[in-house]
Amino acid sequence: MRYLLLSATFLATLTACDWNSKEDYTPKAEYETFLKSQEEAAKTQAEAVASGAAPAVTEEPGKKTFETFCVACHGIDGKASGPAAAALKPSPRNLTDKAWQAKVDDARIAKVIKEGGASVGLSSNMAPWGGAIKDEEIANVVKYVRHFGK
Repeated sequence: MRYLLLSATFLATLTACDWNSKEDYTPKAEYETFLKSQEEAAKTQAEAVASGAAPAVTEEPGKKTFETFCVACHGIDGKASGPAAAALKPSPRNLTDKAWQAKVDDARIAKVIKEGGASVGLSSNMAPWGGAIKDEEIANVVKYVRHFGK
């Protein structure tokens, strides 16, 4: 009986172990791919600015906060190209959509950032950031979001 119990414990331990090879999961490689895509997006943005197709963006208020909280879904270029965007249904808002930019007011954008998408009848995938971002900085993020529509 004791042998049976020890055998069962040993088998349970073996089953719980992860026997995958290093090639099965490479978070470093995935992160490097993400960084490369963000660098390419920044290069594309710089080329668009140089050609006059996009406005120049310097260290605008809200940029750092946007990069901290929003890039994962909306992407550095605002085109819903962040690494998390592919997994979200519905997709995150494309902030470069000029039609959307024209019809939405700053108060609604601020409300969505602060209280989340569900607060205005949108997807609950848009998290409420009011607990992490102060109102003044939310206003700066709204200004930064607006630069994508220019």
